[in-house]
Amino acid sequence: MAVRRNRDLRPAPLPGRHLDDGHALWRYSDRIAVRCHRCDTPGWVVGMSESRRFRCLGCSASLDSGCSCGCCVAGDWVGPVRYSGYRPCGYCGHKWVRVELHRARATSPLRTLAADCSQCGRSSEVEVTLSRWRGNEAIDPHFGLPLRLIEKTAAGVLWAYNEAHLQSLHDYAAAPLRERAGVTNGSMFSRLPQWMKLARNRVLLQRAVERLQRRLLQG
Repeated sequence: MAVRRNRDLRPAPLPGRHLDDGHALWRYSDRIAVRCHRCDTPGWVVGMSESRRFRCLGCSASLDSGCSCGCCVAGDWVGPVRYSGYRPCGYCGHKWVRVELHRARATSPLRTLAADCSQCGRSSEVEVTLSRWRGNEAIDPHFGLPLRLIEKTAAGVLWAYNEAHLQSLHDYAAAPLRERAGVTNGSMFSRLPQWMKLARNRVLLQRAVERLQRRLLQG
């Protein structure tokens, strides 16, 4: 009889050890502490799958999710955007003339952008497409709202979605020994900034997480 393998049935790590079971950041995305893009009032993005929503108690702003693929700006995306495109040079035919432009928020849509050819140096108009742009910004992945749980440290910036995310980071910071259960680089912990992984920053990271935990309780 075949034995069914279930990640949730793995034994808990021993005291003083942290086990990376391979879960991704999306595990915590069903409830995200944010600030309103209009009035800065604290609030929450909540919901599962395609039914994410945000309701501001300060200015009554309302956001509802549409497409969540990240390749288009469908739904109520209010965060950073990217215009990008490429084409052969209109003068010498060199492939490719490329252009990319980032903006803090989508305003009036752009259809074309000028780009210089690396071969002949002449400028051509390039048709561009609009897409969401997250980069390393501390924003929620559904609407691009600024996160509420952000803490600057001497080593880098810490951010989290909610209390469960904070607790997971706290467990990671407090463990002197960190193990991986045969997982790939798609796990949340494998993708943490390098400064969080350094042993010398364990205490710094732990204290930063605790400050955010207190702030969340007070708020």
